[in-house]
Amino acid sequence: MPSSMNDMVVSVDAEGRIKVRIPLPDDVLSRYRGSTITVPFRLFEFTIQLDDEVTVPLASHSFVEAEKIANAVAASIMQAVTGWETVGAQPIVVRKAGLGLTGGSRAAAEETCAAPGEPDPHPSPSLMDLFEAWAAHHLRAGGAPTTPPYWRLLVSRFAAFVGQVPPAAITSQHLRDYRDHLLASGRKLRTARHADFAALRALFHYAVENGHVPANPVTGVKFRVDRLAVGRGMLAFNADEARQILAAADRETVPAFRWIPWLTALTGSRVATIANLRARDVQNVEGIWCLRITREAGPIKTAASERLVPIHPAILQRGFLAFVRDCGRERLFVEGRRRGADPAATSPYNPARSTLRRLTQWLHDLELEIGREHRKDPNHAWRHWFKEQAFIAGIPEKIADAIVGHAHANASRRYGAVSLEVMARNLEKIRPPM
Repeated sequence: MPSSMNDMVVSVDAEGRIKVRIPLPDDVLSRYRGSTITVPFRLFEFTIQLDDEVTVPLASHSFVEAEKIANAVAASIMQAVTGWETVGAQPIVVRKAGLGLTGGSRAAAEETCAAPGEPDPHPSPSLMDLFEAWAAHHLRAGGAPTTPPYWRLLVSRFAAFVGQVPPAAITSQHLRDYRDHLLASGRKLRTARHADFAALRALFHYAVENGHVPANPVTGVKFRVDRLAVGRGMLAFNADEARQILAAADRETVPAFRWIPWLTALTGSRVATIANLRARDVQNVEGIWCLRITREAGPIKTAASERLVPIHPAILQRGFLAFVRDCGRERLFVEGRRRGADPAATSPYNPARSTLRRLTQWLHDLELEIGREHRKDPNHAWRHWFKEQAFIAGIPEKIADAIVGHAHANASRRYGAVSLEVMARNLEKIRPPM
């Protein structure tokens, strides 16, 4: 074969259609023109008809993927017309042309791809390789550091489900099968939809943006929701439950049980936010004692969660500042590791994880009708309780949102920050249940 055989031109139009031109000698082309050739590609195969320019019956929205498809086409053509024994291990030079995917630009770069039988010099990344790349991107962009550890577990389960299927070959059918598998295994629909598939949707979105897969296979995969169940959200503690929990907290000597219920009740904060507080996060700003909530202390959900929150007078009257002063450790509610404990057992992003487990158990031990079966999350119900009390007290929604760290629901409420003094004055309108 002449050396010009190795000069293959690949073009991809704006719709992702791939065309491959291999300059075969005229006598070879005339002998085989119109012949049908089967091209194996990963887990499937397709057929082409040999001509001056071969149209591939596949679409690709990634030139990396298109190049691999074109290389498979070239290999099959050469095997069909001459056999690899005359070509040997000589690599195929691919000249990229017609990159319609990049806004009509025409690149003229050359790359070397391995001939069949040789290791691929640019192997496709695995699903977990893509996840690690996404995680690094997520953290560089200022994303919550708690997300990658949890999503890594979710993505690894999906990777185990699909086995050796490369990311670019994963289809919507794989995702539908996985959805059905999760639900059949007892996974709650809400968890599968908003946790497992949220992770996969974000991962494949990143993969599409970076040219690793042609399209996001999660798009269009639906979850059938029971319309009669819509609106059955979680509830707040009622007055009697709130009174009993805070009365039990007043009798406690364990710091987490003593103070976390009061702080979550009268700031509307998420329980993980309060459980991870450090002594230095209790500050006097403009003459107002407050909690400074930051992502450096522990996990937060949104940018709006980072804020200063005034401390309610009822908490100050119970001696909270004295507790903070005499605490003697960096984190108010996280004790040091037990001697001999594995350092890896403590999450670097959520140091209070074990504290939260103990607090949840403490609440259940009060034998109240709380828990998900009663639509009252043992910890998050305080957040609902605070919003209810704010409404009853006539606190404007914008001010209540600023206190609890809710993102503003509409554009008009986004204008103008709520001052610490305004928050403190309105917070005093919330009357403790005891």
